[in-house]
Amino acid sequence: MSPIGRALHDRFEEVCRTELQRLRRKTASLNPSDREEVDAISVAVTQAIAARFEAALAGPGGANLSEIVARLFAVAPDESIREPLGVN
Repeated sequence: MSPIGRALHDRFEEVCRTELQRLRRKTASLNPSDREEVDAISVAVTQAIAARFEAALAGPGGANLSEIVARLFAVAPDESIREPLGVN
């Protein structure tokens, strides 16, 4: 996986987990097992979306998209220069 692909996967998973935590009240009526399953499905969907971006970046013309995708999702291959969530 490319560095930008890894950064995208990490960012998407971070957003997913943050939103799951923020929306915890909406799943409060679920038993713990069901809540874990909802969380796992949500993370799996998020990872699938990130994988599609990675495939596009690895394909023809992907190098031209890397900068745009990095800027759009506030990611960088070097995690030390990544912007925190909520920074615009």
